[in-house]
Amino acid sequence: MLLDANSLFLPVRGGFPLESEVDRHRPGAVLVVPSSVRAELDRLVERRTPEASAARALASRFPEVAAPGKGDDAIVRLAARDRAWVVTADRALRQRLLRQGVSVLAPRDRQRLELFRGTKAVERPLRRRRPGNG
Repeated sequence: MLLDANSLFLPVRGGFPLESEVDRHRPGAVLVVPSSVRAELDRLVERRTPEASAARALASRFPEVAAPGKGDDAIVRLAARDRAWVVTADRALRQRLLRQGVSVLAPRDRQRLELFRGTKAVERPLRRRRPGNG
């Protein structure tokens, strides 16, 4: 289960039960932080973004996974490659992931995550007309 940077701000800003909500949807799921997300959090800390230090500290509790590149592109590539679910509050990222067939957990309200199942468009074969069916 990949954590996007904004998902790490949820518990910090409003006491969101991130880990228990993930466990409700995927019991036993391992939460990991892509290296690109950790780098993004480091940049936010350097810029003194409010709560970035706390989000970075939370991220340090989870294992890091290599994610070459920056931003959303790195998350999309990694999630699609590994068929990993992603936790994010970013609607544009959610839509990109869903188009790639990646399932997403996104905040529904201040206490719950909602599951959006990724579905890749599947081309359906053309139906052959049976002889005599015009």
